[in-house]
Amino acid sequence: MDKVILYTRVSSEEQSRGYSLRDQKDRLDKYCALKNYTIVKHYEEDHSAKTFDRPQFKKLLEFIKHNKREIDRLLILKWDRFSRNATDALMMLRTFEKLCVMVDAVEQPIDMSIPENKLMLSIFLTAPEVENDRRSMNIRNGLRRAFREGKYVATPPLGYRFTYDEHRKPILVKSELAPLIYEAFESIATGAYAVDEIRKTLNKKGLNCSRNNFWKRIRNPIYCGKIIIKAYKDEPEEIVKGLHEPIISEELFYKVQDVLDGKKKKGFKTGTKSDLLPLRGFLVCPKCGKNWTGSGSMGNGGKFYYYHCQTCKGRVRAELIHSSFSEWLDTFSFKPEIAQLYLEMVETKFKKEGTEKNKEIQRVKKDLDVLENTLMKVEKKFVNDEIEKDSYLRLKELYRKEELKLKEYLLDLKTGDLEFMEYMSYGCSVLSNLRKCYDSADIDGKHILLGSIFPEKLVFENNIYRTNGESEILRLLCLKDGLFDGTKKKKVAKNDNLSPQVELVGFEPTSRQSISKLSTCLDASCLSGSSG
Repeated sequence: MDKVILYTRVSSEEQSRGYSLRDQKDRLDKYCALKNYTIVKHYEEDHSAKTFDRPQFKKLLEFIKHNKREIDRLLILKWDRFSRNATDALMMLRTFEKLCVMVDAVEQPIDMSIPENKLMLSIFLTAPEVENDRRSMNIRNGLRRAFREGKYVATPPLGYRFTYDEHRKPILVKSELAPLIYEAFESIATGAYAVDEIRKTLNKKGLNCSRNNFWKRIRNPIYCGKIIIKAYKDEPEEIVKGLHEPIISEELFYKVQDVLDGKKKKGFKTGTKSDLLPLRGFLVCPKCGKNWTGSGSMGNGGKFYYYHCQTCKGRVRAELIHSSFSEWLDTFSFKPEIAQLYLEMVETKFKKEGTEKNKEIQRVKKDLDVLENTLMKVEKKFVNDEIEKDSYLRLKELYRKEELKLKEYLLDLKTGDLEFMEYMSYGCSVLSNLRKCYDSADIDGKHILLGSIFPEKLVFENNIYRTNGESEILRLLCLKDGLFDGTKKKKVAKNDNLSPQVELVGFEPTSRQSISKLSTCLDASCLSGSSG
């Protein structure tokens, strides 16, 4: 009387809920009753047979190894229940042979004592593998065809989800995370924030995205309505227009790619942010010139915060640093009437340059027409088989990118003056009372202001601030002549005749988007001031 182990298998957990496993077990039980076999154990599996890396099969094999010569046979219904990989199957059969266990398929029996029957075994083992390969090929070809038609049929990316149309076909639509994806691209495009800081901020709002995954997302053109079809064999990689609704525009997507590639000036890096130590990352040691860091320390009266140098070991109370800095900012304020005069001068200058700008607009329009004609010629050559498909796709993507840049430039030319004057008005309002603006801003707003106004690090020594560099906008608008002389700070006159209580028009201290306007304003104003 042989002792046997039964092994039944389906390919997935979903299939395990059907009738197949019960049917396999019933047939094996009847076979054992007919042969008078003793069933020692039964193992039931719901994993693919492409490999033997299956939980129940591993347990089965381990049990046989610990009970040598107590098991005579392993029974399966068909050979495709054992494996769908001929090479691995033959190696595993040798393992069972060494363990003195015979593997039998009750519905595809083979007498292994006859050498020629091994050919039949190879057919039984190879047929399921061929079937798997053919099914995989059909699925892959179907997916690539769907992608080429603009249908996204893979796992939905973050910010999208699947729903069904009236024909019960899956379609990609925006999910509740779509606004966070849009915010991510908008924030990166400004160049004012570190990418990982943006990710951490959005994770607090519910994005829940790892660092590597976040980088993959912001590189994926799926969000601007395009689908990447990866290269396969002799088919080159291509990008097609998707049927789904984009979350962002193509212009915004390519702006972000420029920032990530270093083509656009990025914002300052200040290290770890802390509301209690907002100047960390902006201060350097007056003795050795290395960056000051900041930390808290417990004392008799509670926890106190300090800025300190890790090399020189000197430290200063954060309260003193912050109060002195706020007082120092008061010296940068300027009269509202001066700001108004400056705005009028800039506006007059823009009006005079209007003729030149119109000429530039006409030139860009002509360039767009030439680009469109070139693209049509390339498409015609591709249709007439004069160029290869990969060359056509490469040229098409290159021209489309150039077209987007020209359209963006044209839009800037048409709306630049209006937006510039809006930013200038806003920036002058902020600079009219810089201290109030800084004190009421959140940590991100403080860092944007500091990075825009002070391109170099700050030095605090003997209760006085000095800096190794200055902002052009402050030199033009705020600072009195002689305030800076290299790295030495001269005496600053009191601003008794200025207006420290001027209201900030449109200023929202907790809004990161509002506070970031100042950075744009400062950069643009410097260019205007220098040319004037």
